[in-house]
Amino acid sequence: MNSQNCAMIWRFISLRRLLRCTLALALLTVAIGGAGEVVYAEERTTAPSPYTSGTLVSGSTLSLLPITANLPRPVEKPPLPFSAPLVGPLIKRAPMSDIEKRTTAFLPTDEFLARLTPIEMPDEDRWIRVDLSEQVTIVYENGKAIRGFVISSGLPRTPTVTGEFRIRMKVRSQTMSGGSGASYYYLPNVQWVQYFHGEYAFHGTYWHGDFGRPKSRGCINMTNADAKWLFDWAGPVWDGKTTWFRSTPDNPGTLVIVHE
Repeated sequence: MNSQNCAMIWRFISLRRLLRCTLALALLTVAIGGAGEVVYAEERTTAPSPYTSGTLVSGSTLSLLPITANLPRPVEKPPLPFSAPLVGPLIKRAPMSDIEKRTTAFLPTDEFLARLTPIEMPDEDRWIRVDLSEQVTIVYENGKAIRGFVISSGLPRTPTVTGEFRIRMKVRSQTMSGGSGASYYYLPNVQWVQYFHGEYAFHGTYWHGDFGRPKSRGCINMTNADAKWLFDWAGPVWDGKTTWFRSTPDNPGTLVIVHE
């Protein structure tokens, strides 16, 4: 056998070996693909911990990308049922989904109180102030603002009445309805209702969480927890059983001042 034939046979053997290696590599790739899904960096839905190092699989070449940078910590979103800016130290927090416990209550600061429309302070041990411009209710006791709530007052077409009033009647729970056609509403189990003028009242609200802006037909919308706190604090002191509980000279209603 001459040298030319030997060279041809050697090239043929080398080619067969190369084909076998290629086939083996292909089978290995298929096996890996069947064992687990390849996750591409840009398609990953759950990121690795941003505070530790790790690797992500990227591209069809299965090259490893080191994760070395510390990503910024996610900003905690306050689970509050209102979108208004912070108006003072918060009393407590609760998830928006917890209708009975969510609250907007805050401790009014002197800086915040200075932003409110100046009014003449009444000579009352206890009174309630509703500032429609700021969409807040402030509770005063012995000359000091002890608590505030973010509220929703009446819309422009159904504004909240302004002036000085007294809470005249309390209702633990009732159905509210009204309007007609597209504006008709029916709201069962409206809780912690306190009427201060005609059909205007403070009451709990479960059908929206958009406190801090006008939303109502004239009433003062509050969270259920906030409305309960005000119901328990303000006069007349409820006897715990009467459905329509009215104020009397011996059990008077708390003063309410509503202003723009």
